[in-house]
Amino acid sequence: MSRIEKIKISLGRNHLKSRLKNFRRKTQFYNFDSAKTAGILFCCTDEKSFDAIREFAAFLKSNNVTVTALGYYPGKTIPDKFLLHSNINFFSNNDLNWYYKPKNTSLNKFINQKIDLFFDLSINNYFPVDFVSLLSNASFKVGMEKKDNVDFDLMINIDKNKTIPYLIEQIKHYLMLINKS
Repeated sequence: MSRIEKIKISLGRNHLKSRLKNFRRKTQFYNFDSAKTAGILFCCTDEKSFDAIREFAAFLKSNNVTVTALGYYPGKTIPDKFLLHSNINFFSNNDLNWYYKPKNTSLNKFINQKIDLFFDLSINNYFPVDFVSLLSNASFKVGMEKKDNVDFDLMINIDKNKTIPYLIEQIKHYLMLINKS
């Protein structure tokens, strides 16, 4: 990463910290049985992971959960293979300002949307994804265990197999166990 990129991300993190000082969300536990709405946030560059995310969205819909999915593509132009799916929105670096803050109205709508379950399916660190994830107004947030993100209500450790399909498998496993309680 270049020195300029590091400076831009540092400025973005400072902006995010200032927004988080006044940010409050009401937390409440939800599982697959009790949730009515869900948001899926992900960063995807390969087909296998994208297929797993689409299958997870279909799984949620089969449980009568209304799903909003948002993917980040870490480049300027989103490949056509990802844009062919009308039920999944994408954003790229073109939708961010110079310090990686989302400037797209659909991104801000996703951030402010009141949803029951929020799934951060990103397995790599990308500041724009962290920005959206941390400011999400979701009631119950689920994601991969990260050292620098403690905003999840349920963190899944996937050190054994750091892939999106495995993360989804573990999320299903633990939320279904909680469902039985």
